[in-house]
Amino acid sequence: MRPLTSVLMPAFRAPGTLSEAVGSALAQSNERLEVIVVDDGSPEPAAEVLAEVRDPRLRLLRHERNLGVAAARNTALAAARAPFVSQLDADDAWECDYLETVLPELEDPRVGLVYSNARIVGHPDGVEDYIGGPGPHPIDTFPKICDANPVPALTATMRTEAVRAVGGYPRGLRSSEDYFLYLSLAAAGWRFAYVDRMLARYRWPARREALGHDRDAVERAEARMWLRFALRHPFTPGPRRRARLALRRAGSPDTS
Repeated sequence: MRPLTSVLMPAFRAPGTLSEAVGSALAQSNERLEVIVVDDGSPEPAAEVLAEVRDPRLRLLRHERNLGVAAARNTALAAARAPFVSQLDADDAWECDYLETVLPELEDPRVGLVYSNARIVGHPDGVEDYIGGPGPHPIDTFPKICDANPVPALTATMRTEAVRAVGGYPRGLRSSEDYFLYLSLAAAGWRFAYVDRMLARYRWPARREALGHDRDAVERAEARMWLRFALRHPFTPGPRRRARLALRRAGSPDTS
């Protein structure tokens, strides 16, 4: 039976959480899925970590060297056989009814992306609610979508052909590659849908491993992202303003 969604899962140095992430996908109440794990040159091969998983819905691909999250997701996207693709990283997890709950939103042909709230695990200040108040969601119009990334990456399910049509994930960005994709889908005219339930669990990253804790690096990456998007969409309201703000904070980053 053809899967309804292909789960795109990059894996790099996540031997302690990969099995839980894969297990949460394979345990979905809607079983029509495939899980495409792309081992991004990890020194702990995903094939070894997942050696005991005997589910035919699991597919393993490997990069011989580390190419980054965007490249790993693009490899999975190219291999996807389902009409929808879902994002799930190797250190996060879904609740068992995630797919059952979000997939019906894509019955509306105008909707290209559906997302939900998520629970935060291990936040240093005890914050558990990823989204907070549901009032403004879904956010899918310019310039509002430029204020901040509205979509928890681990809860995004999208139309495969829509993602491919906008070019997939941008190579060369250290972060914000998923935000760039959401902006591209919105610019292409796709509507978003939002489900106000905590249908996934986001694991707060350890400080030593998280780009998000290196503020200077984040600001440089954000500046590159906004510059690239503004150059592609010069007449879309919002991106140029965000690019100017990001450049003022980060200086003049290398945009190659």
